[in-house]
Amino acid sequence: MGTSSRVWTLFTDGASNVKGSRLGIILKPPTGNTIGQSIKTPKLTNNEAEYEAMIAGLELAKCLGTEVIEAKCDSLLVVNQVNGTFKVQEDRMQRYLDKLQLTLHRYKEWTL
Repeated sequence: MGTSSRVWTLFTDGASNVKGSRLGIILKPPTGNTIGQSIKTPKLTNNEAEYEAMIAGLELAKCLGTEVIEAKCDSLLVVNQVNGTFKVQEDRMQRYLDKLQLTLHRYKEWTL
């Protein structure tokens, strides 16, 4: 990973219940103030919400000019599907994985 003066850190979480879904995003630049965002969405599964949160966080970071990112996610499914450890079982999840991988590859360097 690049020097710490260029690395942004992204923390994401997604959650779902009968009232809908929420996406949480915390973006920490190398210097300056931390950025937080909460997004309400129509009902998603928990796994979909985790993917949506990560994608939204990465897109926000990219809009702010980020080139090097260290993404943190508490979803073992998302992390292991991106890293190729877990096989994708459903077409819907494959579409999320494809979109997330495209988003990650817009960065010069990234870790998850």
